[in-house]
Amino acid sequence: MPQFSDDLFLGSAQSFVGTNTTSNLGNPSPMSLGFGPMGRVYLYDTTPAVATTAAVLAAKTPTTATTYSGSQLAAASAAAGTTQVIRTDGTTVIQFDYPRAVSVTTASGSPTNSVVTVTGYDYYGNAMTEIIQTGTVQSTTTNGRKAFFQVYSIAFSAATTVAVSVDTTNILGLPARISDFAYILSNRFSGSLSNDSGTLLLGYYSNTTNYATQAVTGWTIATPGVLTVGYAPESGTIVQVTGTPPGGLSVSTNYWWTKVSGTTGKLSSSQANYLAGTFITSTGSYTASAASIVPQFTSTSVTPDVRGTYAPGGTLNGLARLVLTMGMTAIQVGPNATATGLLGITQA
Repeated sequence: MPQFSDDLFLGSAQSFVGTNTTSNLGNPSPMSLGFGPMGRVYLYDTTPAVATTAAVLAAKTPTTATTYSGSQLAAASAAAGTTQVIRTDGTTVIQFDYPRAVSVTTASGSPTNSVVTVTGYDYYGNAMTEIIQTGTVQSTTTNGRKAFFQVYSIAFSAATTVAVSVDTTNILGLPARISDFAYILSNRFSGSLSNDSGTLLLGYYSNTTNYATQAVTGWTIATPGVLTVGYAPESGTIVQVTGTPPGGLSVSTNYWWTKVSGTTGKLSSSQANYLAGTFITSTGSYTASAASIVPQFTSTSVTPDVRGTYAPGGTLNGLARLVLTMGMTAIQVGPNATATGLLGITQA
């Protein structure tokens, strides 16, 4: 077959690199066709608006479980990069300039913890929800981890006793799954030639190092038991245990992981217990590496964004430009690319 250099070539690229056993890798190399399929480089070029308090929901003090939606959400704001949009299904949503995480902020006083459920859609139109807890510390902002493009409703599980607003953040959603820090080839912000000191949260996906099956090298016998692994998954990850765990745990059972440090974490028996900070007590004894944790790749209201997020080190103002040079693999953009390869698992 002929050699193609056109990026739109849709066939399987063949290559015979190094198959000439009589050659000692001389020059030219013993190949009859080009090398492929290859990946691509994508420029994520944005000028996001400033992160704004109450840009999604003005401060509210619900006296009972309450849901705010539609016209009850904040008005459009050019400065905050938000508009009110009526979707084709007739629902009114707050739409952001770029996909980004939201946050909740408590006013001064003595707040009681409330579970805030944010419901909306990602940039690709997938319905998504995220639970963010207000906490019990006054004048505190708690960031979410999922990048919303549109927000439909904000639901409070209980009275808050102090005013709580829902805000935009500088945590921006990535357009494609990033499974390793090395895939960000450069990160420039606000006209600088130096790399930005931003924060990258990797996508929630199986070939990410943090979400690989890992041996539990240590497991404290305590209330709660603390697990030591090579790379701790992010909080909210559902995991199962294989091998021989200590007492109090069972294999092939779903547990909710809470990240304590880069290499340690604790387990809860349900999502409700995870949110309440109730952890499993381990009993008996444990032999190092006798068990492993196996992440279960189902996006839920407490898992991170499936593609990943990036927060620039500087201040967003609608003018400062963020340019991420992202390395895309062949399974993401090559002739045999898949939607799962590009975007990761389905957002939920």
